[in-house]
Amino acid sequence: MKKGILIAACLTLSVCMLTGCKKEEQALTPQEGALVLAPELVETPQTELPQWTESQSVVCVLFGYGFNSSFFYDDALARLEKQFGLEEENGLVWPVLYPDDVKNRISNLYDMVNARNIKGIVLLGAPENTHYTLAKLQEFWENNMPYPVFSLFPQDDMLGMESTCDFVLDYERTAEDEADTKEMEQTIDKTAEDILVSAIKYIADLPERSHLPADEEIHAHVHQIVGKPVRRYTDSETGLQAINHFVMESPKKADSGDTVQ
Repeated sequence: MKKGILIAACLTLSVCMLTGCKKEEQALTPQEGALVLAPELVETPQTELPQWTESQSVVCVLFGYGFNSSFFYDDALARLEKQFGLEEENGLVWPVLYPDDVKNRISNLYDMVNARNIKGIVLLGAPENTHYTLAKLQEFWENNMPYPVFSLFPQDDMLGMESTCDFVLDYERTAEDEADTKEMEQTIDKTAEDILVSAIKYIADLPERSHLPADEEIHAHVHQIVGKPVRRYTDSETGLQAINHFVMESPKKADSGDTVQ
């Protein structure tokens, strides 16, 4: 009798253990249609590093007439900061906004330039009398300036620009345009910004204390900087050509299909 009771108790215990195991398995098994999250490795996004490296010298970029509005300046500055870095971050570009940063006097640029280690100067829409400041810098360096000066689309006296800059670039103008004494409205487009970036990069790649050649070879250098066809400027009255003054077709003419030979 006792043996029968013991066998029955063992069978009951076995059934309970098997039932408990099945319940545990059911608890660990996801229900049909349930969302199963599998562990995955998540890559931490890396902070985008700047494209530029710190520089011991700077390229002065003057934003003058036609290039000092927020429409052009803000976009250009953001692009320069990303590609070259700004002086305040130990980058290459030292931006000077005319007239605010020079206190309405372009002559103040002289002391500002001499207080820095200059790699080169790029002038955008140089205002009137900029060439006097450049001439003063030339005198300071005894006509052996240790850095190049590029003038893009200036509003200053052209002869003065030609005598104080490595090269001068302007849009092609008709005789009627040149006869107009009013300040020509600059056509601001992406081309000017691209040329600015190219000019800064060209200066950055030049050896220390280097200039563009002041002879026939300069044409090839300017063409490479501009990235578009350029030709030497010819004075409409005298027919003379300046060795370092070049013109390119304006965006409006380019859109119309005219070309510069």
